[in-house]
Amino acid sequence: MPIRFYFDVENGRETLRDPDGVEAADLAEVLAEARSVIQEMAADICADDPGTAWMLVVRDATGAVVARLPIRR
Repeated sequence: MPIRFYFDVENGRETLRDPDGVEAADLAEVLAEARSVIQEMAADICADDPGTAWMLVVRDATGAVVARLPIRR
């Protein structure tokens, strides 16, 4: 049964919440998806604010954080 996960983006000052989320079979699948999302967004986010450290925060359906991945080029 798929589990819903959410990908939030944060930099220590602000958090951009994912209102929709994605469904995945397990944590390994959602982490693979998270890495793909990071590759897609890294260039834009890092170019817009190169001195700021951004993170992709993965939450489960209860809101618990299950992973934090740095967003880097």
